[in-house]
Amino acid sequence: MPTVRDIMTSNTVTISPASPIHVAVDLLLEKRISGLPVVDEAGRLVGILTEFALLAIAYDDRVSGDTVAQHMTTDVLTVNADDPVSKVADLCIVHRVRRVPVLEGGRLVGLVAHRDVLQAMYKPQTVCASR
Repeated sequence: MPTVRDIMTSNTVTISPASPIHVAVDLLLEKRISGLPVVDEAGRLVGILTEFALLAIAYDDRVSGDTVAQHMTTDVLTVNADDPVSKVADLCIVHRVRRVPVLEGGRLVGLVAHRDVLQAMYKPQTVCASR
């Protein structure tokens, strides 16, 4: 079975907790992604900001001056790069998450989406060959 490192996306788009909330919305729309890992200056994961959270605040003009830190989730499920893919599958199923940040030495090194897990488990021979 492949490891998380085999299927993760390593060129992850991230955002700072001090960034204005409108920058996060612009990034999600421009990059066509559904979530942003929030990292500090040292590259440590401090939270995640989801498309769902932004959708929930989209109707409230009072948040236009808010920062990412005010709306991110800080209790983030993570995996290590050398964990088996099955661990990500378990997290996605049990906790109903769409993406799981990948850490190595406490720093963010990638992201695994539930679609990556499905691909790895359904067509395992194509994953290692394509990454």
